[in-house]
Amino acid sequence: MIAASFGMANFFARPIGGYAYNVSARFFGMRGRLWTLWILQTSGALFCVWLGRATSLSVAILAMMLFSIGVQAACGAIFGIVPFVSHRSLGIILGLTGAGRNFGSGLTQLIFFSSPRFHIADGLSLMGIMGMVFTHLVAFIDFRQWGKKLQGLHEGSLKFAENSISERGRKAALDGASTSPGNGNRADV
Repeated sequence: MIAASFGMANFFARPIGGYAYNVSARFFGMRGRLWTLWILQTSGALFCVWLGRATSLSVAILAMMLFSIGVQAACGAIFGIVPFVSHRSLGIILGLTGAGRNFGSGLTQLIFFSSPRFHIADGLSLMGIMGMVFTHLVAFIDFRQWGKKLQGLHEGSLKFAENSISERGRKAALDGASTSPGNGNRADV
């Protein structure tokens, strides 16, 4: 029952992550979306480290539940960001995101829990640290993109985004409806 609670947290944690994503997007745009994802992933990683250092069953259960909420809320937020990667290849990107998540969890299990080299507590803590490293790497890449924007090197990305919005697929192009619906505002897309 205790182990099943990790998966059952999906019912409310993912929608909470999606809601936090929507609220931050409303106030701060894409930067708010990315920071929400960063906060959720970092909190999940910190709770994973805490789980590895737990000294009693009750603390371990609490840390596991908080780890579960952080990780799964981050999953809810990440699937809101995925469509911005490439609208034309949305199915491929969603598939790769889901497959990458499963591959990463399997790889983590293989690295930290398949040999007697790591104690379970150390493996959990190292798994949390690895999560924080990847989260901070993504934040670093985002800051580099911000620096490119200050230098004016982001124009190519904007052109790609506009092109992605205007291409609605083969059927829409044949119908002559290759422009965006409504008055052309990005909110209508």
